[in-house]
Amino acid sequence: MPAWAENMVLKARQTVDIYGSSALEPSLADVDYRLSWQLSGQHTEKGCLPSQVLVSLTATVTEPLEWPQTPAWQNYRLALTGYERLVRERALLSAEWLEHSLFQIAPQANCEQLHEVADRVGYHQLDIAQTLLRDFQQQNDYGRQLGLIKPE
Repeated sequence: MPAWAENMVLKARQTVDIYGSSALEPSLADVDYRLSWQLSGQHTEKGCLPSQVLVSLTATVTEPLEWPQTPAWQNYRLALTGYERLVRERALLSAEWLEHSLFQIAPQANCEQLHEVADRVGYHQLDIAQTLLRDFQQQNDYGRQLGLIKPE
């Protein structure tokens, strides 16, 4: 019997500003995280089970075209880049958790049921990912604890 496939895109979007907080203005950088997955199911004697899972994470950082050419602003830009790398590491960990969780789905009676279970698992993992990123940002005061301070 042919493999059954379903694409699902899970998105988490956040905007960071001069401190890395979406609550502050004006915005100096936008960060867009996109987590997506594709799951293929295979019919077996046990039922339909995941046979292939592909998870991808895309992180796009959009910065201003020009930064002030002072040492303080250049240091700020480097600190912002370092901070976003730490956030990205957490997003990558979330993508790995999603992949592992989708592969661990027990065989289902049919592939449509597998899709429904995968939807629930995927959205649950997305909630965990968003919480992980938000908690990291808050614990580090949106980068301030790591030296991300806007120059005067």
